[in-house]
Amino acid sequence: MSTISCCAQLNISPSAIADHYIFVNNQVLYVQNEIHLEKNRNPSTEASIYLRNEAQLLQGEKEQNINKGNGLISLFQEGTSNAYDYNYWSLPVQNPGTSKNLNEIIFEPQDLTKSNKANLTAELDGTAEPLTISKRWIYSFSGDDYNDWKNIGDQFVLKPGEGFTMKGTNGVNRTVIYGVENNPGSEQRYDFRGIPNDGAYSIKILENQSLLVGNPYPSSLHLKNFLLNNPATTGIAYFWDSKENGKSHYLKDYEGGYGAYSPGANSYVPAIFKKYRGNGEIVNVTGENGAIIPREFIPVAQGFMLVGSEDGFVGFRNTYRIFKTEKSGISQFKAAYKNNNDEVIPNLRLNVEINNLYLRPLLLAFREDATTGKDWAMDAMVMNGIASDAGWLIDEDHYIINVRPYVPEEKIPLIVNMASEGEIIFSLQSLIALNPEKVVIYDAERNTYHNIKEENQRIVLSKGKFSERFFLIIEMPAIQEKEDPATPTEEIPAIPETSIFISPEEVQVLQNNKENVLQLKIPAKLQAQHINLFDIKGSKILSQTIPESEKAPTISTEGLSEGVYILNILSKGQKKISKKITIKKG
Repeated sequence: MSTISCCAQLNISPSAIADHYIFVNNQVLYVQNEIHLEKNRNPSTEASIYLRNEAQLLQGEKEQNINKGNGLISLFQEGTSNAYDYNYWSLPVQNPGTSKNLNEIIFEPQDLTKSNKANLTAELDGTAEPLTISKRWIYSFSGDDYNDWKNIGDQFVLKPGEGFTMKGTNGVNRTVIYGVENNPGSEQRYDFRGIPNDGAYSIKILENQSLLVGNPYPSSLHLKNFLLNNPATTGIAYFWDSKENGKSHYLKDYEGGYGAYSPGANSYVPAIFKKYRGNGEIVNVTGENGAIIPREFIPVAQGFMLVGSEDGFVGFRNTYRIFKTEKSGISQFKAAYKNNNDEVIPNLRLNVEINNLYLRPLLLAFREDATTGKDWAMDAMVMNGIASDAGWLIDEDHYIINVRPYVPEEKIPLIVNMASEGEIIFSLQSLIALNPEKVVIYDAERNTYHNIKEENQRIVLSKGKFSERFFLIIEMPAIQEKEDPATPTEEIPAIPETSIFISPEEVQVLQNNKENVLQLKIPAKLQAQHINLFDIKGSKILSQTIPESEKAPTISTEGLSEGVYILNILSKGQKKISKKITIKKG
């Protein structure tokens, strides 16, 4: 796909005798600075810029949105067609006027350039023709309780980047554009019209607070980069997914849940679909799961949940914008993109089936810059867990994504909770960039080893919590790092393991932010030889040899940016201890 190289500024307005507009088909329009749009006189060509067939708009980095005028940019996006099902949205444009109605931004396409304003209704059901959106189901969310959902259907005032829910429509709409109907019965096409969002946006978030946000730009968003540059969040994005073709507006009849995307694993674990009581509590699990979806790039108007790691702000910037189209044809809005990135992180997917009722999908990924503890933007906690459940045990908590360094035949702890006696089944779903001889479930209570690469393991458990019984073991050679000229390449003779056994807690690491220095105290028995420091993206920042006589080395962190870093200490016996440090300024 080619790029339309535009200009530093873009001004579009009608002349005395004709309307003027730019029509962009399946390409990217780039404008470095501001855009000034004036509305055209002919209703059929009212907008100044038409982005069609997955065309997108990119703009240069800036702190504020200086796009202006009473003109419009127009772009299409598709959502669920069922009036009972939710999508999570965010607006890529702003209403150039003062109206607080959503239908000043969302329109019903009539042809390539003409659209009619959507209707709003207080009735329960939306309809496809004419396009009618129910105000009853338009909510924002910021909090930690079901009661924190706020209906904004009549007073639709959101900042760019804030997300909202909206249900789809019933019926069909036979208007054909690019060979696809507005609503063939499987998805609903919407036309977003307004002044394009641009520049930096900031939204407040509190520690442990869940916040509904979304892509605020008329282009795709590189979600991985966005998450890695927002330390006030846990670095994990949660996506609502639900069973298609719902048949009721009652919460007790909903079937859905949240999947999780980890930028550290660059992978997504799908949702377990659940049923809920009227107060939002989980009643039971339906037995269905969402799809495994690549989430590194998210499309125009996609909404998702974040969780706060501390009080602070969520920031959107133009540097996170990218031109990536959705899968060929008209795709379901929540289904995102084909995975065409080059980064492959070794991982396996483990399924735990509980009581023959449902599967809990789990992901284990390996990175040399990770630790065995909780790692920001890598490990993903479960959102809205269930009474009988399973996961990875990290720092006494339940996780569905576990990113850690590979250690040959390490016992990786699992946790299983059983609300009543029942059967669980461990099974191996997939392996990526891994080819182990065995993938073993170790049962510490029975002292048994079961290779689930050959056969699933079935176990009957009593009611209770099992956090010290089950472990996963991968029997394969260690993952080799790429040769780094900054790392010593001479062969290091191995020494007996008993002579270098050491607990990570015995290594003392202090980041002195006042003096901009990293201070270490390393026991002599570790026989430490080398230190590597990685940023949270996995890039090696520095590599330093430790003199044999030095037991309390110091490393200057002057010039390093604020953020979380991973320190790897390598011993003479080729053992490694990882520590997480945080660098702050001021």
